[in-house]
Amino acid sequence: MRQANKGQIKAPPRDPHRFSPIFILAPARSYTSVVTTMVGQHPDLVGLPELKLFCYRTIGELEASLPRYWIERGITHRSPGLVRAVAEFEFGDQTTESLTMAGAWLKDRLHWSGSDILDFLLARASPRAAVEKSPENVLSNATLKRIAAAYRNARYLHLTRHPLTTERSIREHRNRFLPSYLRDSEPMSGIASWYETHRRILKFAARLPADRYKRVRAEDVLNDSEPELRAIAGWLGLRDDESAIEAMKHPEASPFASPGPVESGIVGGQDPDFLRDPIPHRVTVPRGLEPPEGWTEDQSVWEMVVRLANRLGYCDE
Repeated sequence: MRQANKGQIKAPPRDPHRFSPIFILAPARSYTSVVTTMVGQHPDLVGLPELKLFCYRTIGELEASLPRYWIERGITHRSPGLVRAVAEFEFGDQTTESLTMAGAWLKDRLHWSGSDILDFLLARASPRAAVEKSPENVLSNATLKRIAAAYRNARYLHLTRHPLTTERSIREHRNRFLPSYLRDSEPMSGIASWYETHRRILKFAARLPADRYKRVRAEDVLNDSEPELRAIAGWLGLRDDESAIEAMKHPEASPFASPGPVESGIVGGQDPDFLRDPIPHRVTVPRGLEPPEGWTEDQSVWEMVVRLANRLGYCDE
């Protein structure tokens, strides 16, 4: 029976070895929405939207972190993907009514941790394993440690994108959604974000067993999808027959591949461009690694970027 006092429903005891979710590790603007959803369309998997569950100790702290900027623009939850996932798995769809009930469900559990909530979603998805991709997961070592402690058998797919197109996408995204954002430091801050995030992921991955970590270029998944998706399925120990791979080519079939109802205030949970057009498209990979226009840092700094890009499979041609 549902308890009357909000935030007072006790979290079930949890076992960090019970579930083996797949976390996509990547900086923002790395094609995570489309690739995560493609992988999650495998018949034995389910692709989750961006949940943002591990940046804060509790769901209450997560909810309280919603900036006023977004509240003033009609956004009603810090993690719309989380509300959408609860609505889908607990209430059966993502109508405005179900999203409202999902919001209330979360308010009854404000003291739960992110792993408590994810356990609930993983249990609902079972026997399928779940794929999750929040870019916030890789913004700090503390968040990565929290995930590793919560899920001792998790697998990690490290997704990369060329530094120049990543920086350009970051800048375009900020111009579109945060027009007042101070951009005097561009393109340096975008490149710095790419560099520091991938270094953090690589450091984290160095402590993982080899069979729980795989790195893939997002551009290869989009431009040569069949062998890349087959390799990912094989790494996960899943079937890689023609029907399974064909299902992975259709992220648009996911229940999280379109916007939520505008009137609900729970619209996103994925990249806005993906929600508008979830069909995978071929992408261009720059042929060189020259500094972007406007670069003012020393050449030695750019050489560090180039060395990391080379390590991740991006070279001058």
